[in-house]
Amino acid sequence: MTEVQAMVEFSVELNKFYNVDLFQRGFYQIRASMKIPPRVPHRVEASLFHATGMTLAFPASVHDSLICSKTFQILYKNEEVVLNDVMIFKVKMLLDEKKIEETLEEIGFLLSLDLHFTDGDYSPCIFGCTTPATNKLSSPCEDDLVK
Repeated sequence: MTEVQAMVEFSVELNKFYNVDLFQRGFYQIRASMKIPPRVPHRVEASLFHATGMTLAFPASVHDSLICSKTFQILYKNEEVVLNDVMIFKVKMLLDEKKIEETLEEIGFLLSLDLHFTDGDYSPCIFGCTTPATNKLSSPCEDDLVK
């Protein structure tokens, strides 16, 4: 069995945050991470594409394979905050060269997005998670991943 290294790249753009119905004023941050089943040898690299703009309370940052958006303050219902954060996840995997397409179709790439909140001191380490969400990613162009 010969193994080849495959790389799949996902990007997540956070353009704006629109406060529809948050009940608490305070500082918010969106955290994103990729989860891959451990049965496939892999490594996730996380990075930020640095766009220009305000850094708000704290700039966006990367911690291992976790990406944190800019920290922003929400004061009012229906408030809109421009983030312009682009998060990039590169998943490098070792795959059997005879089963590349089959393995890529079976892998469950999971993107986890969490909204974190604090109403006090807004240092990056003290945010609590308010609304976790996990989304299974699939590509309509799975054949293009193999090429």
